[in-house]
Amino acid sequence: MPSGKYVIVGLGNIGLPLVKMLSKDFELVCIDKNPEILETVRKLRGESTFTIEGDATSRLVLEKAGVNEADTVVITTTSQDVNIEVARVLCDHFTVPRVIAVGITQKGIDELEKLDVEVERIFAVSATGLRNRLELKTKTVHGIGLGKNEILEVEVHAHSRLAYKTLASINPINWRVGIVYRDENLIVPRGETVLKPNDRVVILGDPPVLKTVAEMLSFRFEHFPLEYGDTIMAYVEGEEPDAFFEEIAYLFSVFPLEELIFLHLDRKGLAARIAEMVEKYEFKQALTEVTSEEMFPALLETVREYGRRPGIIVLSRSALAKTIPFAGRRRRYLFELAKAAACPILLAAGTFPYERVAVPCLQLQGLQHATETALEMSVALNYEISALFPRLSRYIASDEQTQEFERMRETVADMSLIYKTSIRTVELEGNPIKTVLSALPGYNLSVNDIGRWEEKKFWQSLLQPDVPWHVVRKSPVSTLLIPPLEAVI
Repeated sequence: MPSGKYVIVGLGNIGLPLVKMLSKDFELVCIDKNPEILETVRKLRGESTFTIEGDATSRLVLEKAGVNEADTVVITTTSQDVNIEVARVLCDHFTVPRVIAVGITQKGIDELEKLDVEVERIFAVSATGLRNRLELKTKTVHGIGLGKNEILEVEVHAHSRLAYKTLASINPINWRVGIVYRDENLIVPRGETVLKPNDRVVILGDPPVLKTVAEMLSFRFEHFPLEYGDTIMAYVEGEEPDAFFEEIAYLFSVFPLEELIFLHLDRKGLAARIAEMVEKYEFKQALTEVTSEEMFPALLETVREYGRRPGIIVLSRSALAKTIPFAGRRRRYLFELAKAAACPILLAAGTFPYERVAVPCLQLQGLQHATETALEMSVALNYEISALFPRLSRYIASDEQTQEFERMRETVADMSLIYKTSIRTVELEGNPIKTVLSALPGYNLSVNDIGRWEEKKFWQSLLQPDVPWHVVRKSPVSTLLIPPLEAVI
């Protein structure tokens, strides 16, 4: 989620490293007299950062920077007189909730403190320290390691999707929990250790992965699908109806996506059709890639080539069924793709706009993840969310099944309270697969967690069918498959 507007005055040895460290979630304004440094900042952060060449002691320059709308102004020049004068102008003419400035001499520090400014002493200040002040609940652990954000301290938020989970159930990949601080006590983490709200957790691992983990722990997610990426990847087999491209255009119109990549086989007329669709729907940031490989390796190779994860992978439901006619192979393919690409997969069926969204409540594991995603998507879309609960007959349901049903209801109710969004509860009677499939035509989108699909032998599937998979396979509406939580983190 965007975290506010910040103005940085001075892009020297402190200011410029700070700009490099700060998350791009921040709306950033940078002021400096050096045009070359400002150009460097623009290349680093793109259009999301506004740069001003000028003297920040000027009231007009500060007005141009919009400091009245800023959450924080950070003054990082190495001139004590400049820092004091900027702070004085801010104090006299603007209302800024928070001002942080570098102090050089004791006299200068005293002057700044009289202006109600938070002071960082020049000999102790660092870009990392300032970054920690701004990002509050997430701190870079410095003084050890490489100083590349590979070690972070994060405070667990009460509404984090990782709160109240054991480390064994989270199954960290490419990161680890090093230590947990709880109520002034130090806990050496083990598999059975449960993460609790207000725990301070030191995490270690690959910096891009840690960023996502920190956001999960501190409940600071960006709008869907930016927690995964800002790109749509769509694989075109040649059997896709026009509605497939229309649905992609719809996704671009409602979600904050930046780029579209079409992958397709080198088949006669296919490139021309894609080009026609690109022009028709005005996909301005569209790329097309010809591949000789089938869907799975082609998509993964493109992910590696572009060096980032896509926000959504879009496949045509009808084309996928024709390409992979065997249901068991199709299930295995979708599961492995979601896990490897670490992003949602949309099986597009043309049932848009998404005005009514269903979350089939078929098992407790993964339900919170799917419900959270449906709620996060509602930031961009004003739709009605329904939780579909197939209730087994009380004559055949076991005590364990009855208890799981009640826990699922509690999970959905809790998510509704946390996000302050109403979720309609729909109870269905009878066979779970049939009742859910009968209800889905009344909706435009179904949101499902893919992480708990069961791999069964043929004879086992006849006796105990994998209910979530059968609902996805036969769904008459567009279906969003959420990757396993452990794949994302």
